[in-house]
Amino acid sequence: MVYIELRQLEYFIQICKSGSFTKAKEELGVTQPTLSQQIRVLEDEYNIPLFDRVSRGVEVTEAGKILLNKGNAIMNLLEEARNEIYGRNNISRETISIGCCPAEFGYLAPYFMRFREKYPNISLEIIAAEDAENKVLEQRVDIGITANPISDASVISTHLYRQEMALLIHSEHPLADKSSIPFRSLKQMNTIMFREQNKSLIEMYCFSYGFTLKSIIETSSISVLIHGVRHGLGAALIPTSLLESLRDDSLRIVKLEGNVPCWDISLVYLNSVTMRPTVRKFIQEMNPYVQAVLQ
Repeated sequence: MVYIELRQLEYFIQICKSGSFTKAKEELGVTQPTLSQQIRVLEDEYNIPLFDRVSRGVEVTEAGKILLNKGNAIMNLLEEARNEIYGRNNISRETISIGCCPAEFGYLAPYFMRFREKYPNISLEIIAAEDAENKVLEQRVDIGITANPISDASVISTHLYRQEMALLIHSEHPLADKSSIPFRSLKQMNTIMFREQNKSLIEMYCFSYGFTLKSIIETSSISVLIHGVRHGLGAALIPTSLLESLRDDSLRIVKLEGNVPCWDISLVYLNSVTMRPTVRKFIQEMNPYVQAVLQ
C-alpha cells in the first residue's frame, strides 16, 4: 500500500507547475534539500520516477502525469470541503423572520427545528400571521407561509402542499360515533373557526351548498380553538395535519364526504435580487423537506 502525505503531494504539484525544483522551493518557502528529499520519498513509495531531469529543469513522466491528474482532483476536493466547513461555521448570526398561518405552524414546526439544528448560527423568528403575504409585501417578514392566493407580481409563490379539512368535535357530540358525514350536515352546527384564511375557505364551501355556517367563536389561536371544542362549545373544521397530531380521549375526528374543503399552502417571498443568502438557503431547502415528509 502506498502512503502519501498531503505535504508531499503539494510539493509535487508545485514542481509540476513551476517546471523546476528551484522555482518550486521559492514558491513553497522550503529549502532545496527538503524539497528533493520529499520527492525521493514519494518516488520510493511508487517505486518509479515522477520527473525526468533535463537541462532547463524537470519534465513530468507518464507516471507523474497520472499522479498530477489525481493529485489535483484530491486537492480540489479538499478545498471544496474546507470552503463548505468554513462557510457553515462562519455564517454570520442572522435572523430569518417567517410569517406563518397559525393552522400550519404545528405541521411545519419539525422543519423549523431541523433547519435550526443544521444552521445553529441562523435564528428563526416565527410569527403567527393570517395575512402573511401582506407582511411580506410590507417587508415585515422575510418569508410567508399562507393559504391565500397571491396576485401581486412582486411576490413569488411556491406551492408546498395541499391540506384537506375534517371536523373536530367533542366525544359527547351527537355525531361522535360517525366516521364521516356529508358536508351538508354542518348546516345547523355551532362552530369555532380560525379567522381569515380558514374562515373564508369554509364560507365559500358553505355558500356553494346554499347555507351559512354558524360561527360562535373566531380565533387565530389553535389552543383556544381546541380548548373550545374540548369544552363542548362547538365543532371546528381544521386541517387534517393538525387533527392527526391530537391525542385526546375527549375529542373525535369526523371526515367529510364529497367535495371536501381544501387549501393549498404556499411559500411566499419578495422577488428581489438582494435577498440575503440565509433566506435563500431556507427557501431552497423548504420544498424538498416537505415533499420528503409527505411521501
